[in-house]
Amino acid sequence: MKMKLTNQRALLALFALVFVSLATADPRKRKVTVMFNYDFNLSRPCSLTLTNNCVKQFNVYDTTDGKHDKLFSIPVPVDATGFVKGITGTSPPLGLRAGEHILVVTAQAVDGAESDSAAGTIRIRVEP
Repeated sequence: MKMKLTNQRALLALFALVFVSLATADPRKRKVTVMFNYDFNLSRPCSLTLTNNCVKQFNVYDTTDGKHDKLFSIPVPVDATGFVKGITGTSPPLGLRAGEHILVVTAQAVDGAESDSAAGTIRIRVEP
C-alpha cells in the first residue's frame, strides 16, 4: 500500500479527551468518546474523486489483554485538509468491564489496510 498509514506521524492520536460515561438505559453499558488530531497532509481523505490511497475512516479498538476488539468507527470530517485538531467520535453503549482498558485509534484505507495501532494508544479506567 502506498499510503503513509504505517507512519506513526500520520495518526497523531494525542487523545485530548477520552471520556467514559454511564449510559442511562443500562448501568452496565458505557459510551466512550475519543478526541484526537490527524495530519491529512500525510494521507489525504477519500472523496468522490480520490478513491485510492486515502483515509476512509478511523477505527477505535480495545486492545486490552492482547485482544483487538473493534469498538466503533469515526467518519473522516467533511472537507478535512491539512492538520485537523479535535476529531471526535462517540461509541454506542458498550458492555466494557470495569478496570483498565487500552484503546487505540487507526486510520483505515478504502482497501481495509489500517495504520499502525501503536501510533494512537491510550489507557483508560472504567469504574464499576
